[in-house]
Amino acid sequence: MMQRHSFSIYDASAGSGKTYALVKEYLKIILTSPKNDAYRNILAITFTNKAVHEMKSRIVGSLSEFAKENPTSKAQDLMQDLSADTGLSIAQIKTKSQQIIKHIIHNYAAFDISTIDKFTHKVIRAFAHDLNLPMTFEVSLDTENLLIEAVDAIIAQAGDDEILTNLLVDFTMEKTDDDKSWDISREILETGKLVLNENNRNEITHFQDKSITEFLEIKKKLAAVCENLEKETIVLGDEAAALIEQKGIDVKSFSRGTFPNHIASIQAGKFNPKNKMFKEVDDIAINKTATDCSVIEAIIPDLLAILAQVYALFEKIYFYKAFLKNITPLSLLNTVSNELAKIQQEQNILSITEFNALIHREIQNQPAPFIYERLGERYRHFFIDEFQDTSEMQWQNLIPLIDNALSGQDEYGVKGTLMIVGDPKQSIYRWRGGKAEQFIELSKDQNPFNNPDKKLTQLEYNYRSYSQIIEFNNSFFKLMANEFQHPDYKDLYENHSHQKVNSKTGGYVNISFLPDTAETEEEALDKTEMYVQATLETINKVLEKGFEYKDVVILTRKRGQGIAVANYLTEQGVPLLSSETLMIQNATEVRFIIHLLRYLKNSSDVDAKAHFLQYLALHAQDQLPVHDFIAKGKELAQETEFENWLLQFNLDLSFQNLRKKSLYEAVEIIVSKFISPALRTSSYVQYFMDIVLERDIRNQAGVADFLDFWDKSAEKFSIPSPEGTNAVRIMTIHKSKGLEFPVVIMPFAEEDYSRKPKDKLWLNAEEETVGLPKVLIDNSSAVEGFGEDALELYTIKKQEELLDNINVLYVALTRAEEQLYIISSKNLSSKGEVPKNNMGTFFINYLIAQGLFKEDRFEYDLGNSEKLSLEEKHEDSTKTIPFVAEVLNPKNIKIAKRESLMWGTHQQEAIEYGNVIHEILSFVKTKNDVELAITKALENGLMQFSQRDIVLQTILSIVEHESLSNHFAEGNQVLNEQTIIQKEGRTIKPDRMVIDSNNNVFLLDYKTGASNPKYKIQLENYQKAIEDMGYEVVEKALIYIGKEVVVVKL
Repeated sequence: MMQRHSFSIYDASAGSGKTYALVKEYLKIILTSPKNDAYRNILAITFTNKAVHEMKSRIVGSLSEFAKENPTSKAQDLMQDLSADTGLSIAQIKTKSQQIIKHIIHNYAAFDISTIDKFTHKVIRAFAHDLNLPMTFEVSLDTENLLIEAVDAIIAQAGDDEILTNLLVDFTMEKTDDDKSWDISREILETGKLVLNENNRNEITHFQDKSITEFLEIKKKLAAVCENLEKETIVLGDEAAALIEQKGIDVKSFSRGTFPNHIASIQAGKFNPKNKMFKEVDDIAINKTATDCSVIEAIIPDLLAILAQVYALFEKIYFYKAFLKNITPLSLLNTVSNELAKIQQEQNILSITEFNALIHREIQNQPAPFIYERLGERYRHFFIDEFQDTSEMQWQNLIPLIDNALSGQDEYGVKGTLMIVGDPKQSIYRWRGGKAEQFIELSKDQNPFNNPDKKLTQLEYNYRSYSQIIEFNNSFFKLMANEFQHPDYKDLYENHSHQKVNSKTGGYVNISFLPDTAETEEEALDKTEMYVQATLETINKVLEKGFEYKDVVILTRKRGQGIAVANYLTEQGVPLLSSETLMIQNATEVRFIIHLLRYLKNSSDVDAKAHFLQYLALHAQDQLPVHDFIAKGKELAQETEFENWLLQFNLDLSFQNLRKKSLYEAVEIIVSKFISPALRTSSYVQYFMDIVLERDIRNQAGVADFLDFWDKSAEKFSIPSPEGTNAVRIMTIHKSKGLEFPVVIMPFAEEDYSRKPKDKLWLNAEEETVGLPKVLIDNSSAVEGFGEDALELYTIKKQEELLDNINVLYVALTRAEEQLYIISSKNLSSKGEVPKNNMGTFFINYLIAQGLFKEDRFEYDLGNSEKLSLEEKHEDSTKTIPFVAEVLNPKNIKIAKRESLMWGTHQQEAIEYGNVIHEILSFVKTKNDVELAITKALENGLMQFSQRDIVLQTILSIVEHESLSNHFAEGNQVLNEQTIIQKEGRTIKPDRMVIDSNNNVFLLDYKTGASNPKYKIQLENYQKAIEDMGYEVVEKALIYIGKEVVVVKL
């Protein structure tokens, strides 16, 4: 049998069967292991819940096929494959699969395939206590809302905290001076997001111990430094002017007076970095007719030297000013962090963004991190899928755990292994910490483990697409390699993007450009229209070829483009599925409930009233025309009149009563009264009610709180798209990762890469001037002028952005199985030049390289557009979930007290009774505590009042027992149910220890039920542990509590 490598890396381009490779390796481990539950020792991590589901079902599916008499042909191929690799016979694989399947089904929870967040969550749950977290914390996925809450809370503190108030007021003024909106919360929010994003982790540590006052000092100091530097530049300008004058040079000798004007602008403090700069001898142009030409030439080196100093000073000035722009929100970082921590503590939640950081802090300085001690022996084999999306911190967190497994062997002498699968070309989550570079480094020579055994495998075949699509992508992305300066990125597309074709030959690629239009604002709107029309035409073309709606996906780079396409196609009657069409806030019924809630919050909200009246007019009455109904309802401002008027339409409702109800009850009543039973069952209404319930339980939210929450978060909720409907899918490229579709249409393929979102950069600074080692600066081309370091960083950033953009394009173009349609725009300038930094240009360059491009031709086909895949008529397979229409009446609820358990059955009687007595005794230290303990037990529903006397008798008979007088005497230290940790790490918990002033211990243990010799051994064990701690046990007794109390002294 072949031995697996300790660390194998699979470089798997799109569609190369990586799930197959993962599943095969997984099956190899469990089939060759001597035990049937080897899966318990495997941890497989993948990226999305969908991928987890797919991998689990493939593994279980394969095993159950193997176990059958006649496996499917696909399963038989896999069995042959496994048999060749492992040396097991087909019969052995069959028998082993039957045994494993039985095991997995009984221990499904130990079948560990999970997302990385879920795994991290599990680790944190297990160690909540060690990490000083409350055991019951809830996980919040919605970090942004927490952040908004934190920023709001900070701004609300203005007015109380003087330093904070001044800071916020100054910030508002600065923004107004810059002609920006004076609303500062957005800016603070943007900077606050840095705290949440692990990409800024190292930089932020420099700011953690700085107070607002220290930041204000830095700010003052920098402003003064800038002022002094500006003065220096004026002095230098004067020096240059004086030199020219002293030599008696005629200003007109300089061509167009450009140079003297430049000097004059420096003297006047009006230097503009966008104007021409003079750095070389040839930059200074002299008129051919000038008589003092030689004099000028003699002093040019001196002039250039002076200017070089000026430029260097301005680099510094602009650098500091760029930082000053960001310093105010930065100075609030700590305030935001602390506020976030406070909110999480108050609400007993932990934001998912803290998970990785928590573990990272814990592991940082420990050679063998204790967090993994308890897991370490369990996992021997690791699989990580979609490795390029694993963030740096997540990877750093996994290394110690994996290293431990790779260094050792299990009881059968099998080494631990790690298999990672990834494709740096599909790394599109840099903003969340997933970096392509991480995979590239590992696939070169990097190895973070002590075990050197490492192997890189290329999966070369593409099994997803037809040959035409594979060949198009091969040649297109090879050409893309020329766009990069960075050697690693160039190599990635030059040498790692070529795929071998499979047996599916044919396929079709179509690149089309919109007809030319002039570039004005109006036109830009028309352009969107042209794109959506072109998309519809393409869909119709594809349908004519025999494809169905469900075969088609439309991929867009931005959500807005997807919405535009969705709106247009809906108008045109094309059936759609997209997260937009499935958004809850767009559902009519949900909007009606929200409007009614707004009215409950403020009865003079006329707009909300009109909206909910419109819904009622349409759905709940047929006596008046809609318009009249709304108008009449709006006139009745007096609420009781309004309610009486609604009664005529059989709409009985007391708004005042609704306001008194809890949020969920109010919504439930609205739904049951106004929404027809058919619509109540809609998944939108059901999901909305789930959201309401969760807010009500978690935040005890009232109507006003809920509406605030809804305004901020409504767009985050959409119902999951039902599989199996015959409809065109619309999704962003990011969403489509890992999926495949027969036909892909990509409109808007002309993204302008230079118009990118506002990024911020961390640059190194001189600690002595700035007081900080790193500063935060807005990313723009100005950064190139902030010195060598900055230029280098800026170039790296630009290359990274280019890689991310080309990666997104790679993901989009490799989703297609059979046909790919790209709809772009040429955007040629008046001189016929292609634009720089534009996705459209990539396609034009490709067509030029292929010798196909013509300026007057707008559509290009590669391959034959006939449908090749077999005809399968669509069967609708969606299922409807039945609806429960019962609204719960609170009167039907009875609270079960625990005493009902206590006196139910005979054999239970003694034991239950004993347990209750036991529990009450844990509150009793001396006789004086008995009354209070019994009162407490009544309040907690441990027993009923009628049973008070019999319980009291039993307890007194123990406390006043003559042979136990020492145990309940006053003036001693009493420890009830005190945990003792023994040297071996085991814990014990005696029921009662009493320690007197001479360190003598009286030991008691309460038992229910019959006596048992093992209790005696247990008590001796307690005695030994207590005496190991330096006490002496002088009396020990077992007390059996049943109908009678029996004391056994030992």
